[in-house]
Amino acid sequence: MEYKYFRINIIIRIILLLILGYSAVYVITSTHFWLVSFWLILAWIITLISLIRYVERSRRELAYFLLAIKQGDFTNTYHFKKKSDLNYAFHEINQVMQDLSREKASNLLYLQTIVEHVRVAVICFDSDYKIKLFNQAATSLFGKQRISSFKTLESISPLITSSILKMSNGEKELIKANLNGKLMNLSMLVTEFKLKGKDYKLVSFQDIKSELEANEIESWQKLIRVLTHEIKNSVIPISTLSEVILQMLRTENGNVDLTKLDQESIEDIVGGIETIESRSKGLANFVSTYDQLTKIPKPKLKLTNIKHLINNSLNLFKSDLDRSNIKIYTILTDTSIIIDSDLIEQVLINLIKNSIEAIKDTENPELRVKLENSEHEVLLTIEDNGPGIPDEILENIFVPFYSTKEGGSGIGLSLSRQIMRLHKGQLSVETSSQGTAFQLHFPLTSELSPGE
Repeated sequence: MEYKYFRINIIIRIILLLILGYSAVYVITSTHFWLVSFWLILAWIITLISLIRYVERSRRELAYFLLAIKQGDFTNTYHFKKKSDLNYAFHEINQVMQDLSREKASNLLYLQTIVEHVRVAVICFDSDYKIKLFNQAATSLFGKQRISSFKTLESISPLITSSILKMSNGEKELIKANLNGKLMNLSMLVTEFKLKGKDYKLVSFQDIKSELEANEIESWQKLIRVLTHEIKNSVIPISTLSEVILQMLRTENGNVDLTKLDQESIEDIVGGIETIESRSKGLANFVSTYDQLTKIPKPKLKLTNIKHLINNSLNLFKSDLDRSNIKIYTILTDTSIIIDSDLIEQVLINLIKNSIEAIKDTENPELRVKLENSEHEVLLTIEDNGPGIPDEILENIFVPFYSTKEGGSGIGLSLSRQIMRLHKGQLSVETSSQGTAFQLHFPLTSELSPGE
């Protein structure tokens, strides 16, 4: 509504110019009032100058205002004498821009406060390796105040800087680094972004040594419980049977006299010795299994078509699948990745076997295998429609030697997870009452390369 007054002022001045000009011409050509014509011409010139100055002033004020916007200066206040003044519009726009600027500054302060408050060390540097962000947690971690150069950071820890440069967007890595005389387990996460045409890399650091130590202690406790259980199951029967056999062989005075043994006692002794032999072999097999778990060979990496490897693994269980009437559904992309095919095939066999056993008593059993690619990883999912895994069992399924199956060694999933870690990947599980899905995550940005 306010903008119409500028147009009205222009129109009034133009009409006044036309009237004065026409009147001056009329007086000069049709009358002898030369003095009147002089004043009319003077008034016409003054009106023209007023029009030019009015337009120039508005244009100049608009130019100043636009320049202020370009430079981000919203501190000027535009006073206006009446509603028709163009400064009214400038004032309103300037108020909006000031509000936006204050809101932007408030949001920036809010974000800066959060970044400084969090206990996660955060740094950000540009494509020229100039550090633009270095929060308080980073100061505590590196023992330096506000590092501005990537070279300074490199002088503190070449290992960390070399790892950062190798990492790409979304990649996470765990490294051990010595900072200020302390050995730290740093979890690093990299995010890359572009701002105003310039590339930036944001890196977060978190010392998870205490969490790792807590998990390590918990893992050892679980392992010791399982080992104790397995050893007791073998040693106690051996000890008990040995004591019983000795009692049968010794007389009341403690001497051994085999001549007084009847046939039934001999058979009992032989049976006891056979049981001792059986439990001893079981214990030896347990030790052998433990040795297998701790001596996984180093992966022999080569480019492998994972789709073919999956199909080969499924073919090994074709008779089991047919016998149990298990329907199998596959969605497999034709993908090649760098892996040790023998080790990964062992993982696939373990997971497929577990899934088949989980759905053997399920009505309309189904097994789904899906292979898909994303920007950072190849994801392989092996899913069944079994009853799922109870919570009390789920937390122990990756513990070595833990098994709920009769005669199970309990190393299949633990071994599979170790193999995936050797490939810089992950083995995860999701379960519900509708089924269980094991997922193999193969990173595309892994440092692994053929021949390692």
